Amino acid sequence: MSLRPTSYELTQQAIDATYERALDAHTVEDAIRCHSELVDLLAIEAMIVRVSSRSEAVKANMIREINESAEYHRDAVDRLTDIIEQGRQFIWRHE
Repeated sequence: MSLRPTSYELTQQAIDATYERALDAHTVEDAIRCHSELVDLLAIEAMIVRVSSRSEAVKANMIREINESAEYHRDAVDRLTDIIEQGRQFIWRHE
């Protein structure tokens, strides 16, 4: 058993940290940056899963979940970018 984290674990840690930054974003631009980074990290995670030794059924299920999450974050980037481009008023709720 290795004490070094796997690439999957490192990617998960980066995803978790970036997700927290997205939740704590103080500006629309910060939120866009974090959600964009999440899309990139999820693409890396999907690649790691594809080349893993897991069963094909497990991989397919994991890839589906990763893709759903990536789609959510792509949609967030699109919606937030539209707000900036259209100069719309945006009330930032930070709880």
